[in-house]
Amino acid sequence: MSIQIPKSLEDLPNSAPRWVGRGVPRVEDPHLVTGRTEFIDNVVLPGMLHAAILRSPVAHARIASIDTSEAEKLPGVFAVVTGDDAKRWSHPGPTAPEEWGTLCMAGDKVRYVGEPVAAVAAVNRYVAEDAIELIAVDYEPLEAVVDAAKAKEPDSPLVIEEKGTNVMLQRVFTWGDVEEAFDGADRVFKEKFRWNRLGANPLETFGVIAQWDPMEESITFRASVQSATHFGLGRAAVLGLPSNKVRVIAHPHGGSFGGKGGTRGTDVAALLSRKAGGRPVKWIEDRAEYLTGGGSQSWDRHYEVSLAVKNDGRVTGLDVKLLDDMGATGEAFGAINTAKPLASFTGPYAIPVARYDLTIVATNKLPQGPYRGMGPPPHNCVLEQMMDIAARELDIDPAEIRRTNFIPKDAFPYTIASGNEYDSGDYEAVLDKALALADYGKLRERQEQARAEGRCVGIGVVSAIEPGVFDWNAYAIVGMQGTGVPEGATVSIDIMGKISVRVGFALEGQGQYTLATQLVADYFNVGFEDITIVPLDTHSAPPAFGPGGSRLGVALTGAVLGACEKLRLKLAKVAAGLFQMDPEQVDLVDGKLVARGVPGVEMPMAQVAGTMLARSDLLPPDMDPRPEATHVWTAPGRTEADEEGRAKSYLTAAQAVHIVMLEVDPDTGLVEILEYCVVDDCGTRLNPATVEGQTEGSIAQGIGAALLEEYVYDEQGQILTSSFMDYLLPTVYEVPATKKDIVVTPSPFTPLGAKGCGEGAMHTTPAAILSAINDALAPMGALATEVPASPNRLWTLIRNAQQPAASE
Repeated sequence: MSIQIPKSLEDLPNSAPRWVGRGVPRVEDPHLVTGRTEFIDNVVLPGMLHAAILRSPVAHARIASIDTSEAEKLPGVFAVVTGDDAKRWSHPGPTAPEEWGTLCMAGDKVRYVGEPVAAVAAVNRYVAEDAIELIAVDYEPLEAVVDAAKAKEPDSPLVIEEKGTNVMLQRVFTWGDVEEAFDGADRVFKEKFRWNRLGANPLETFGVIAQWDPMEESITFRASVQSATHFGLGRAAVLGLPSNKVRVIAHPHGGSFGGKGGTRGTDVAALLSRKAGGRPVKWIEDRAEYLTGGGSQSWDRHYEVSLAVKNDGRVTGLDVKLLDDMGATGEAFGAINTAKPLASFTGPYAIPVARYDLTIVATNKLPQGPYRGMGPPPHNCVLEQMMDIAARELDIDPAEIRRTNFIPKDAFPYTIASGNEYDSGDYEAVLDKALALADYGKLRERQEQARAEGRCVGIGVVSAIEPGVFDWNAYAIVGMQGTGVPEGATVSIDIMGKISVRVGFALEGQGQYTLATQLVADYFNVGFEDITIVPLDTHSAPPAFGPGGSRLGVALTGAVLGACEKLRLKLAKVAAGLFQMDPEQVDLVDGKLVARGVPGVEMPMAQVAGTMLARSDLLPPDMDPRPEATHVWTAPGRTEADEEGRAKSYLTAAQAVHIVMLEVDPDTGLVEILEYCVVDDCGTRLNPATVEGQTEGSIAQGIGAALLEEYVYDEQGQILTSSFMDYLLPTVYEVPATKKDIVVTPSPFTPLGAKGCGEGAMHTTPAAILSAINDALAPMGALATEVPASPNRLWTLIRNAQQPAASE
């Protein structure tokens, strides 16, 4: 059955949409603000035990012995597991790149500080914590490798000895004649950059309850998991179970931003439940565990970037060399962070050719995981710095060099050098609106005045793309297989005309249940009170991935509207039978089935649904009497990646321009943001209030990335930032009020013209902040090339820049 999903708000079957496109109150919030949402740590099951995990205190060592006898004797302890249990009952998990994984608990040796070594299930967490202190582990220290450059050398200590190397992946991707572009350039600009580790920090850490069924040889997980189906498939592989023997019940969770992987703790809890005879075992990750051994760390990068430029500012080639420190294994799929930049490699610019020299190495650090943006934010940051370097050297205004290189609005759909296709945009309009919003001319006047007063003030003007609606094909270069990411929804109407929408993901904070409610309310012309959203477990839900990759708003819209459309066809068939006419002559208009061209012949949707359930004698022959339909949506037109990784991958390309004015204190290196302006284009805004919230939050995270957040390791692989005293997050004092405006160019490829926008300003803010800092430092001849641009780093740069003058 061919289903036509509405492409615009005007295509919805009502006179005027009342809900979609408006910033309506969220249906999730009454439960959240009154404390009635059931988070995983609120769940109590009969006979439930509590787990604690003993973690390695060293980065690299052989395990000579483990003695758990004293822990096993402690009253209240029901199970103790070690690497031997992991060998007996589990397998290394899936990884990217492939076969760079280990068991969920260390067996013969540990590979990073925080790696699980043993675990205990006890009557409560206190007893479990006491018990792990009774476990004696004899470590034989090995030399650790924590430097990415050293890790790729042949004589480096090996993280996984069986691999014979620490180089997890090394490839060069060439898109077009790059050599010719650089040979023919008027100027070539080169620079090195360092982006230090940072990552997601949701309010709630990860939590899980595992319950092994010894009779069925199956397991049920209740967890604060982001993508339940994907998570369950991974657990089936690790535990050696058929996929239908693993049930995942995703619970509402307090944010994620990619940090809710939780696979090791989940697998350990599963082993404990199995050893405890099937009693449920709860493990709640504490903050220190999250920071040192969880899904908290991403993007540990060393860049060398070259830009080929003509004297008029046109960029003719881009060459990016990236050395990425993945940590000990590929288990958390952090390598995807290095692949996603292909979806927007040349940013919003019409750069015709590019090259990507990618090396991923293993070190004795925590394995990288996903983080909001999934890799492009550092790439965007270095590309934008190169645009500024070119502008500065060519004496071109930073806004104008970007305008010169923008993809023109009449060129869409536009295929970039790395193969992805951008859907729509008007980048000059976004830039012009941002310049007007910031009153750019006045900003420059204020900057000149400040400089005359001896102040260090800079302005950043940057632009970036947010790839939206991810596809697995984008990650083919790191071994991920597949094309298409299905998202399903079931819409059903009961005998009283009330509507349920069943989905396969848990509440995560982005307002997706509100979006589903808006869509159904407008489609069937009912009120919010007539609709209930029901999240289902992995055994019951339609195919679903859930949040991730700036996709769910678009994908859920496709799934819900597709189900509504299928349901409309069923209702029309029933109504047509009652009206004694062909179904094609019956329309759904403002919640009523209406006989086209016959005024007054109509039935409310609820009456038709009631007829289906209560008067089967009136239904057409062979009519399915359920007023219910399921639709599974996946992005159209995606293509398999070629040998150079090129594919139509992410379906949408949202664009933004950020303009920032800030001041650097030369005596302390502290940065104060004076002005922050944003104009973006994410197509049709399905719920402007949600987009506003996503933008605000992502600006805060971007400021943290640019100025504060960094996971620091010493030379022995000890993490030095294991609490929020050391790992600094932005507060209200660092995040300013912002000015915002929008441009709307609807996507021609998506339901209602929406574009993915969940990652938002994270793609642009770090670049904007660093550009403004470098504009401030430019009169000194200094250039900040390391993120975060912490006070100490900026103070050192300024001192070094001032030293020659002081010595003269």
